[in-house]
Amino acid sequence: MATSHMATTALSAIIFMLLSLAIAAQSRVDVGGKPKTTDFIVEACKNASNFSRGYNEGYNYVTPEFCISTLQSDNRSAGAKDYRDLALIPVDILKDRVVTAGGNVKKMLLNTKNSTSTTARHLRICELDYAATASNLNFCDALMRDYQGDRRSEDQDNDGPREYELSECVENVIHVSRYCAFVLPAMPGAEALAKESYELDMLMNLSFSLLSLYTLDTTLD
Repeated sequence: MATSHMATTALSAIIFMLLSLAIAAQSRVDVGGKPKTTDFIVEACKNASNFSRGYNEGYNYVTPEFCISTLQSDNRSAGAKDYRDLALIPVDILKDRVVTAGGNVKKMLLNTKNSTSTTARHLRICELDYAATASNLNFCDALMRDYQGDRRSEDQDNDGPREYELSECVENVIHVSRYCAFVLPAMPGAEALAKESYELDMLMNLSFSLLSLYTLDTTLD
């Protein structure tokens, strides 16, 4: 009887623990399955929008609404500790979408009848452009994940990336990808590609803005 009672007690404790974990997880997620919009996310998106507006001189800047909806698409946003954690989300989204965009450009290029036309030439450059963007994004992603903090003593051997290199890396990706952003809107029949290019550009702007704020935070500390 004593053994049975102990087993029942242990089982009850396990069930209670599992329920507690489930409730804790549910408290971080909305009914629709999306992470709750925490105060940190709202503040981060407001600051990212202000930074983006200034950096882009009011053109194609990140809005708070776009920032929030993007971050809410990933459950990691609920547990984000800083701007770098949030910036990883649009980068992860970008890695897949840039590859898809490159494939869509290639399809249009294959369907272009005149392989020597201006349209074909622009598409070939866009194809290379997206391939370079994807490669650079993978490098930035690895850099962001490898970053272990910038506070170190002079005698400390630390060959890891510095905090300013994170935002600089994504900024370089933006410059690499801008060619398509300029030529696609003026290309007949490329409306879908132009829309896709604009969305990619906004995701890059979001990640860059969040990382720039992260750099400011670590500099001021």
